[in-house]
Amino acid sequence: MKRLTSLSLAVVLSGSLLAGCAGGSDPKNEGGQASPQSSGEVYENGLPKNEKVTLKVGFFMGGYGREWFDYAVKSFKEKYPNVSFDVTASADMKNMIQTKVSANNDADMFDIFNTTPPAGAQGIVSLAEAGKLEPWDELFDKKLPDAPDKTVKELILPGMYESFTRVNGKVYEFASSSSFGGLFYNKTLFEKNGWNQNPKTWSEFTKLLADIKAAGIAPITFPGVHPNYYDWAFGPAKMFELADMKGGADKFIENYKTYTGPQYLSEESIEHWNRLYELGKQGYFPEGLPALTHTQSQMQVIQGQAAMVSTGSHVENEMKKTTPADFKWGYMAVPFRDKADQKLWVRSGITNFLYLWSGKPDLNKKWSKEFALWLLTLENQQFAAEKSGALPMRKDLTDDSSKVLKLSSSAQAILNYIKENDARAYKAHRTVSISDPNLAKAVKIVEEATVKIVLGKQDPKPILEEAEALLQKAVAAQKK
Repeated sequence: MKRLTSLSLAVVLSGSLLAGCAGGSDPKNEGGQASPQSSGEVYENGLPKNEKVTLKVGFFMGGYGREWFDYAVKSFKEKYPNVSFDVTASADMKNMIQTKVSANNDADMFDIFNTTPPAGAQGIVSLAEAGKLEPWDELFDKKLPDAPDKTVKELILPGMYESFTRVNGKVYEFASSSSFGGLFYNKTLFEKNGWNQNPKTWSEFTKLLADIKAAGIAPITFPGVHPNYYDWAFGPAKMFELADMKGGADKFIENYKTYTGPQYLSEESIEHWNRLYELGKQGYFPEGLPALTHTQSQMQVIQGQAAMVSTGSHVENEMKKTTPADFKWGYMAVPFRDKADQKLWVRSGITNFLYLWSGKPDLNKKWSKEFALWLLTLENQQFAAEKSGALPMRKDLTDDSSKVLKLSSSAQAILNYIKENDARAYKAHRTVSISDPNLAKAVKIVEEATVKIVLGKQDPKPILEEAEALLQKAVAAQKK
């Protein structure tokens, strides 16, 4: 399938990719970067001790904070004193990166950054296709400093390796933490009311919602101002689960990745949206949902106005300043399955991730990769989990009960739930970039209708039909 880069990249890079990148690899070191040549002593990783390197980092200030990152930087510099870091931290890092991408100056660009441009995954696909990102594949076969007998691929949690975004078969993101989406709730409230904290099937789940509503509490909330938050609990993972119930998960996922066949009008998509519509007609979402922000919806759970919120595993750290000391977070996935012996799918992902700019000197890129590996050491994994609430990527940490007990209540709840239910963790992602504007229109139509659908005020079928028609126009335009 012919790949197209995004429209913005095409405009910005069409001339410069042919003429050569501004700044290039900076062989004269005019950008303050280290040259790849070296001599003298080397570390155990083969990199030179006597060459100073400064890694420019673009750090997104999100729900996990930066304490975990600063801790890892400090210990890395102690071990490798020739390496220093120039960190630019901002809550607006996405737009900052987009500005630097548009400027197309390798010397000014970050060596590594930890968030995607505003175009999201499509932006990453476009950047990778344009040769602007460095692949990370070699790292998965590397050994870690504190685990010399196993590779990264062998040490990370099941399902995580498959969750990394790939373009033309190569991995262009690397992550030090895992994340999970679902419904997060007040565990004490559930225990007090005797509500089912682990419904195994769709019928058990809807019974739980009815019980909660009967108690005068809104069963589920999420931010209507940011309707994509429904995705944490009710996103593509639930369509994968429906496909798996029919024995066709692998084919469905491949079609999803490549926009092959119907997307919005697939049997699984229609069933998925119809279930949300039925929940809405039963009044299982709060009427005030359209005006809620993400923190307001999470506060509804903390204050007992709603029982569960659709969000991610960052919630505890994000809300720690407004959460009572004795509050305990519980976690569950939404079971779309009809029988308990069918596979339960959970939205997983990777977070605290890194992207590596390809137009940097080789030595900078090598040290960036070493730092990425450093983030996976048990000490850094444990610190990040305890201080930021980020879930570890290392499965040997999650297997150690003494270490798990030191994690946040939400992290413990998630890990126990995944283990008890043998859940299938998977990150939905596309591997094809489509620049035709009809795709963006299709996404917007569904996003704008989401709140009305979950409130039972909009039949999803006509929305899905309109979105599908636009999406297929975009797919057809890509093939030309």
